[in-house]
Amino acid sequence: MNVAGPPGMNLRGWSAWPSSADARRVAAPPALGEIPPLLRRRADRMGRAALHALTRPELPYTGQAVVMCSRLGEIGRSFGLQKELADEGSVSPQQFSMSVHHAVGGLFMMAKKARAPLTALAAGDEGALAGLQETAAQLVDGAGSVWLLFCEEPLPGEYRPFAAAPEDGTDHYAFVLELAAGDEFRLAEDAGHADPTAGRAASPLDLLAFLLSPAEDAIRLSRRGGWAFRRTGRKGAGA
Repeated sequence: MNVAGPPGMNLRGWSAWPSSADARRVAAPPALGEIPPLLRRRADRMGRAALHALTRPELPYTGQAVVMCSRLGEIGRSFGLQKELADEGSVSPQQFSMSVHHAVGGLFMMAKKARAPLTALAAGDEGALAGLQETAAQLVDGAGSVWLLFCEEPLPGEYRPFAAAPEDGTDHYAFVLELAAGDEFRLAEDAGHADPTAGRAASPLDLLAFLLSPAEDAIRLSRRGGWAFRRTGRKGAGA
């Protein structure tokens, strides 16, 4: 039995929407020229952002497993379906098929004709932790590298009063991390230092900022446990 704990990881590459070039035109939907028209027109705003991040040229896809993490998925589409059901008593089958949590990842896999695993996760405010844990598990299972996708869209206005914090549900973004086994970063659990009152868990955007900046040595990933993501500063075999 392997009791060595989660493996170390290297960041091989990443891509995001909006990128620095997109920052001034966030409202404009990405063109998605690499996605066939029959597939791309099924994606809504968050889906288009995710597909754009998944198909940027700086991160070429070569058959990796994809782990998709989103707290609420395409919540705008889901809310629209609920209103349609309440008003008309039925919903569009195509819209419903795209409301399931893994639908956007499925569009990407179909566009790439990929047979790799696709995992969809929704872990509340600990999505960064859940995504890294699933990635670590797949690396232990033998994956050469894993694509970890995070994506969110703003909450519909009707849901905003129920957000846990004012900033919840206000971001619109998608980014992909390619992670491989190595010694640059490591998931670490320290139950002895768990403090449920110590503040909120790191968001996916906090995780991205940590990965891209050497200023911090570790980032807290959970409220109820002692999980953290630590920088070791060494490039390993997965570089």
